[in-house]
Amino acid sequence: MTIVSKGYEGTVNYADWALLTSHLGAQYSVFGADSFGVSFGAADREVIVAPGRAAGQGILDTSDAPVSLVGASVGSGSRWDLIALRRDWTTSETVPVLIQGAATKAIPATREDEPGSTDDQPLALVRFAAGQTAPQEVVDLRCWHGDGGVAAKDLLVRDFLTRIGTRVWIQGITWVLGFNSLGLPTWVPDSVYVGSTAPPYAENLLWVKP
Repeated sequence: MTIVSKGYEGTVNYADWALLTSHLGAQYSVFGADSFGVSFGAADREVIVAPGRAAGQGILDTSDAPVSLVGASVGSGSRWDLIALRRDWTTSETVPVLIQGAATKAIPATREDEPGSTDDQPLALVRFAAGQTAPQEVVDLRCWHGDGGVAAKDLLVRDFLTRIGTRVWIQGITWVLGFNSLGLPTWVPDSVYVGSTAPPYAENLLWVKP
């Protein structure tokens, strides 16, 4: 497996720049439906990170082959581990990593979040269970950047998309990170519907012909 990265210290050609600048409006993005997708592997507690192209924090990465990661055993209950794409500006390298989490379905507090030093782009949460050799669940945390916003598959992406003004479409609802009455950052639906009351593709129902 080789990951070719552009955007660390060095030269970026015109073609690289064209691809990279088209995704500079988002913290994180993958290119295409399958890029850096996470699936179950055949070995004990193995997960596979698919090849593809991703961008994050000013770095463009292209992987040419699947990557195997193996989770640690679980003593009791379940544990949610984070699969991420780690960018390291000290080594100018990007590699997939598995970050051990806890019993709570959440982004681990040990995730690196320092662009320019070390930063982890979340790809998926994976649940491992005691007494089971195979992973039990995968929660897709990838984001896709397009003209005017970001698309994702799970509400948990809101836990690491932290820029005020971020707009992310998830399962038919567009969420916006703004401010509440106390001036604190808060996610609100850009819709007449609220939270789970919104039907699929609720935004499409907002426009009414006069």
